[in-house]
Amino acid sequence: MDTELDVRENAVVLEVTGEVDSYTAPLLQEHLDQAFAQAAEGRLAVVLDMTGVSFLASSGLSLLVEYHLRGEDRGTPLRVVAPGGSPLRALRATTLNELIQLYPGVRQALEG
Repeated sequence: MDTELDVRENAVVLEVTGEVDSYTAPLLQEHLDQAFAQAAEGRLAVVLDMTGVSFLASSGLSLLVEYHLRGEDRGTPLRVVAPGGSPLRALRATTLNELIQLYPGVRQALEG
């Protein structure tokens, strides 16, 4: 799994590529912590771009729920970009797509 963090005008964008499983989830958690810390400083949203994620395991889904709830509590919305593939299938199969804000692309997520 690889990540790239980019601070934009109205959001912190965390791009993730590769597999998110029990092995890589702790690394994703570190990067989400960093993204949320930077977002809180500027009162920004966090956009998690999962376009390049080829596999999303339950450990990754758990992180999405945790950070979605954390964002709601702290006023830092989590916007997940999942246009298709494994992330979207996993989110739909678990009905988490009804809880978490999903977007087809980064541009749409930045617009909120």
